Amino acid sequence: MSSLQQAEATRAPRYRGVSYARPIDAAEEAVPVIDLADRLMGPGGLRRVGKEWVGRCPLPDHADKTPSFTVNEAKNLWWCHGCLRGGDVVELARLAWGYDQRDAHVAAAMLLLEFGHEVPQRPPTWFRKQKRQKPVRDALERVKIRSARRRLMRALGPLVASIKDPEERREEAQRIWHDFDEVARLVVKEANR
Repeated sequence: MSSLQQAEATRAPRYRGVSYARPIDAAEEAVPVIDLADRLMGPGGLRRVGKEWVGRCPLPDHADKTPSFTVNEAKNLWWCHGCLRGGDVVELARLAWGYDQRDAHVAAAMLLLEFGHEVPQRPPTWFRKQKRQKPVRDALERVKIRSARRRLMRALGPLVASIKDPEERREEAQRIWHDFDEVARLVVKEANR
């Protein structure tokens, strides 16, 4: 594997949708990292050393005994020399509040709300696209549910076949088919996670 392929394989996934980028960009512009760091550390948690602010790491998974957390106010960036992590204000909020990498946009939105800013709304084109794609998504959902139902019926087919009376067997098969509707929906919902 080439070094380029290795770099591509180890790179964090990027989420390019408008709904992801807008809150992140807005939070980076509106909230200085020094303000969030100060709020996370409490009063007196940061002290000025030269051009940077220094304090103990506010991240919950790093028990810092000596000040290793630095904030560069001019660059609007932070770095922890103890846990070797750093970044912008959204990354600090994400790590401090326990959000996953995929939920960086949620952390950015919460950050904006925390500091009294409005979260950018999705553009009207996003809503039109959702409306336009709804029939296709619904059709795919119905196909998945039908497929899950068939798999469940296949598993219980021998039990239904063991019923001697043909009328009773047909009624039992119909009852199971209808009862599996909710089970199939749950199976599809779990598979979509």
